[in-house]
Amino acid sequence: MNSFNLGIINNRTKYFLFFIPLMVLFTSCYKQVDTATTTTTTNNNNGSTSTVAPNIRFFNTMDYGNVSISLNNGSSTSVAQYYPTSYREGIIGTNSIIVSFGSNNVVSQSIDMIGGKYYSCFVYRVGYDWKISIVKDDLTPPTTGSCKARVLDFRTQAYFDYVGLRFFSPGNLTLDYANRNFLDHLSYDTYASFKSITAGTYTITIFTSSDNVFTKTGVLLESGKMYTALLMTPASLSRADALKNIKLDLETH
Repeated sequence: MNSFNLGIINNRTKYFLFFIPLMVLFTSCYKQVDTATTTTTTNNNNGSTSTVAPNIRFFNTMDYGNVSISLNNGSSTSVAQYYPTSYREGIIGTNSIIVSFGSNNVVSQSIDMIGGKYYSCFVYRVGYDWKISIVKDDLTPPTTGSCKARVLDFRTQAYFDYVGLRFFSPGNLTLDYANRNFLDHLSYDTYASFKSITAGTYTITIFTSSDNVFTKTGVLLESGKMYTALLMTPASLSRADALKNIKLDLETH
C-alpha cells in the first residue's frame, strides 16, 4: 500500500473555528461497528444472499509503537503507524478482534461483519484507554479518469479543534472537507464515504481559522484508485502544539 508521511508548514488563511461541547468528546470515544446480524448468509440490496466472506484491514493511528492484532484467534500481526495490513478474510457474523500492546491485551471486542463487504479497523488511544473504530469500505470503483477519497480524523491530541482539508488541482474541481474533528465519522456516516475526484496532481492543505497547518504539493491521485486520508497527531504534544503538527497518512485501497 502506498503511504505518504507528509511534512508540516504554517501559512495564513481564513476559516471558521467552532467549539465542540465536551459531551462530543465523551460520546465519540465509543467504537463504531456495523449493524450486521449473525447469520450464515447475508441479504444484499438486490434481495440475493451472499456466502462470500467479509474482509477487514487494520490501521495503527498512534505513535507509541507497533501493536499486535489477532482476528478470530488467528496468529497475531504486528501493525506499525503508516503501515496498515492488507485485507484479511473474516467470517460472516461475529468476529473477534484482540489488540495487544507490549505484553498486554488492550482491546478484546467482537464485531459483526456482512458477507461480501469490506471494512477497515483503526486502533487509537484516548488517555490510557485503547480503542478501535470499525468503518465500512465501499470499494465501488471510480469512473474512468477519476479516483475516490475520504478523510478520517484520529487527532487524539487536538480533538477540540476543527480543521478544514482541501484537495486542489488547477483545472479540476476542488474537493473540500469542512469542520472536521476527532472521530466525527462516528456521528456522521457520510464522512466514512468516499467522494469522487478527477485524477491528477494535487496540493493538499489542512487549515484552521488563522493558519495553514499542513501543505503538501505534488500529490498524485491516480485514476481508478481509492484513498483514505488519515489525520493524526503526536501523542506527546499538548493540544496547542499538536494542532500545528498534524500528520497526514494517505493510504490506498
